[in-house]
Amino acid sequence: MGSNNEVQNQRRRWWALGAICFGLFMSLLDVTIVNVALPSIQHDLNESISNLEWIMNAYSLVFAALLVTSSRLGDIFGRKKVFIFGVAVFTIGSFLCAVAGDIHIGTLTPAEVLNIARGIQGLGSSAMMPLSLALISSTFHGRERGTAFGIWGGVAGLATAIGPLLGGILVQNINWQSIFDINIPIGIIGIAIAAWAIHDSRDEAAPRRIDIFGLLTITASMFCLILALMEGSSKGWTSGYILTLFVISGLALLAFILIEPQIKHPMVDPRLFKVPSFTGAAIAGFTVSSGMYALFFYLSLYLQNLLGFDALGAGLRLLPLSLLVLVGAPLAGRLTDRVGAKWMMFIGMSFCCAGVLLMTRLGGASEPNQWIVLLPGLILSGIGIGIVNPPMSAVAMGTAEPRLAGMASGANNLCRQVGTAFGIALLGALLNQRYNTLIAAKISALHLAGLGSSVRRSIISGIQQAGPMAGSLGLKGSSGQTNPYIHSPLFPSLQTAAKGAFLSSTADVVWLAGGMLLIGCISVLLLVRRKDIRTH
Repeated sequence: MGSNNEVQNQRRRWWALGAICFGLFMSLLDVTIVNVALPSIQHDLNESISNLEWIMNAYSLVFAALLVTSSRLGDIFGRKKVFIFGVAVFTIGSFLCAVAGDIHIGTLTPAEVLNIARGIQGLGSSAMMPLSLALISSTFHGRERGTAFGIWGGVAGLATAIGPLLGGILVQNINWQSIFDINIPIGIIGIAIAAWAIHDSRDEAAPRRIDIFGLLTITASMFCLILALMEGSSKGWTSGYILTLFVISGLALLAFILIEPQIKHPMVDPRLFKVPSFTGAAIAGFTVSSGMYALFFYLSLYLQNLLGFDALGAGLRLLPLSLLVLVGAPLAGRLTDRVGAKWMMFIGMSFCCAGVLLMTRLGGASEPNQWIVLLPGLILSGIGIGIVNPPMSAVAMGTAEPRLAGMASGANNLCRQVGTAFGIALLGALLNQRYNTLIAAKISALHLAGLGSSVRRSIISGIQQAGPMAGSLGLKGSSGQTNPYIHSPLFPSLQTAAKGAFLSSTADVVWLAGGMLLIGCISVLLLVRRKDIRTH
């Protein structure tokens, strides 16, 4: 009888892992699946590139701001309950995203409704992502835990990498709303399996009350920091608004760091970061997100707007990366015990870094190369993403006591999500700054009859205000409108200048992404140590 119960418990554990991976897959899929749909959303809702970034950032902002809070609530009140709540909220948010274009609330535009719905998705995801790791840590032990982490890492990499292809298929054959509709049946199935299979766990040493001080300070700090990063390019990095956000973020973080260690049951114990390996894994997660995942947004614009591929075409060309994640993840799972988590992380980070740097060959001074030049970089990056995720998660979880699994997972995933928001903001700021500089230089260098200094300044100002999105489209608006020089003999020259500026700016963005990944490689090499990882 005991043997039968053991077999049933064994099966239920793997069903629980399936439910956990359902939630993880949904959470990460929506980070990249939206990328290839952005041009279609822009065309349908007639939005600017800044509003397009908010479709990405609204999700990341709420996700990152509440990540630690949600994971700690799971530790206190039960990880299964909070996880299922997260899946339910995410599913509702997905439904609202799908119908956003048809909802009219007061003076809100459809794009603003979509952004709010993306924020609701982010709220649900803030519980799903960190608690998936904590639930695995409490459900599996010994070698099974390593296998479960390997499967988790494979699903994480696959969901992130397959997003562009799946998004392209859905957008091309149905519509952009379908990328959100797909989450609804997945969410319902995930809730049903989770309710049956997952065994609840919590931090038994923690009282059933919330660290209000920690909740307020960490949420305020993360919210203000990410909002400042997102808005800095449009508002001006030295504007009073942005500087105020940075000051509030810094003060809230300082208060958190100084006071939290003195609280008996803190929301997040900053002393986690005293462990070099935990800090190394956190920096690695931050740089993978800021240098790799954030780059998908700009690669999608490059493939669709500059090279002219449709959503499906762009997704297919990113397919090598998606498929090779499936090669990297099992490889990492098999070799981590032999080689060590540190060296598997370093190898994965190195592959990602080399892959991104190879993508800098995407074009010359004025003409883009064929997409095939991206292929070597996509191959290396796909293998790297697959390799780095399982050992990174294992190191983050393995440096903390089992009862603090949710806290450790939340802190590590916070670094990843802040990395995504930081990467999109930083790469976007560089793209805008370089584009404006190059437009001014290229238009100033034109020697055409009738192009006086005042006309030249007016053209430069107009093209800069239209932004890099217009440049990538050859100065043609998504709604069919064009700039006022469309009928001018100057237009072909202006169009060439704008496309060339966007191309060079995108190459600079890729170089910066590679630099961030290089920082991650060095951090892993210097900080991650075998002796920091507990064996429990």
